[in-house]
Amino acid sequence: MAATDLRTGEYGGSTSTVDSGTTNALARQPKVFDFAQSNQFKIYLPIFPTTEWFVVRANIPDINLGQTTQPTPFTDISIVGDKIEYGDFSMTFMVDEKYHNYMEMYNWVKNIGFPKSREQFNDLPRPDNINRGATLKPTLTERGVVKNSVSDKNLYSDIQLTVLSSKNNPVVNVHIYEAFPTSLGSIEYNQQESDTDYVTCDVSFAYTWFDIETT
Repeated sequence: MAATDLRTGEYGGSTSTVDSGTTNALARQPKVFDFAQSNQFKIYLPIFPTTEWFVVRANIPDINLGQTTQPTPFTDISIVGDKIEYGDFSMTFMVDEKYHNYMEMYNWVKNIGFPKSREQFNDLPRPDNINRGATLKPTLTERGVVKNSVSDKNLYSDIQLTVLSSKNNPVVNVHIYEAFPTSLGSIEYNQQESDTDYVTCDVSFAYTWFDIETT
């Protein structure tokens, strides 16, 4: 049996391999002994600047890789897939008393879904003043007004979730690309609550992909 290169090993750079049984205990020791804390994070929402300050919960989305199966006369063999599926990015924000942050999100959802007329589609300016798409040829609206059509790329935005260490230093950056809201949760009121319970709202985003950078 050929010897395994002990500098790299077979599994993720480990110097321990199943084939050789060779183990370098020092190389297998972890370098970080602090645990990640679930309340240590901040988020950057370019087109939702008001909502950004009130986010109390967010997630790093799940990621799934499909698989294929090779039939055999005996046990079928699983083979690695070639397409990644990303879960939704979700977050929860506290609603301010005058509903400024909720309306910011609500109006952008209407900006995508145009529930009353086509004129509502992509009608709002981006708060970050970034034009992600070129202006298209003029079109005639339902009211007979000539309006320049704008690429729907302006409806998308990149999102950044930064994970902080116990000393509030950034240690992980999650970059979510081409995101847009797909679901804005309900808000419930209840006069039977004995203690003050602040209103929160859930929102989910679809996106193209995400990358993770660690320090």
